[in-house]
Amino acid sequence: MPRTLTVLFRRDPSRDRQCEQIHFEGYQVCWPDGRPVAVGLDAFCTQGQRLLGLGRHLKGCAERPIELLCFPLCDREADMTKLPGARVRRFLLQRTGREGRIHFLDGTPTATVFDLGADEQRVLGWIGLSALSDGEGQWFDLAARAVEVPSFARLAVTSAP
Repeated sequence: MPRTLTVLFRRDPSRDRQCEQIHFEGYQVCWPDGRPVAVGLDAFCTQGQRLLGLGRHLKGCAERPIELLCFPLCDREADMTKLPGARVRRFLLQRTGREGRIHFLDGTPTATVFDLGADEQRVLGWIGLSALSDGEGQWFDLAARAVEVPSFARLAVTSAP
C-alpha cells in the first residue's frame, strides 16, 4: 500500500543552481492550497525533474500539482512497482542522526535530504523517515503523476497574486 502526498511544484528560477557538473532547477514546494511546505527540497536535477514531470515536462506552465507515491519495500530485490501512467524509480532512504538522505539504486547519494527537526511531519511520515532508527535504511519505489486540474481552476491558481 503506497503512502501518498499531493503537492504543488511552482517554478522558481531564483532557486536554480549548479553543483559541480549538475544543474538544479528551482521550485517552490507548496500544499495544493498554495501554502509553502516546510521541506528542504527546493531544486531538482534532470533525473528528478523527469521523475516528477517537471522542467520541460511542464510544457509552458509555471506550476503543476503532483501526486507523489512512496511504496515501501522489504528489500532492494523486491519486484519493481508497476503503475500505469507514472514513472517509477527505486531508491534507498538512509537515516543518519536526524537526517535521511535518498540514494540511487546503485548506492550513490542524491542531494535530497530530509530533516526530522525542520521538515513537516506529514512529509517525514510520507517518506518514512520518522519510522527509521539512526543507521537504518528503507528501500522504496517512488512514483509521481500529475493531478488533473480543471482548466478554470488552473487559470485561477496561476493568475492569483
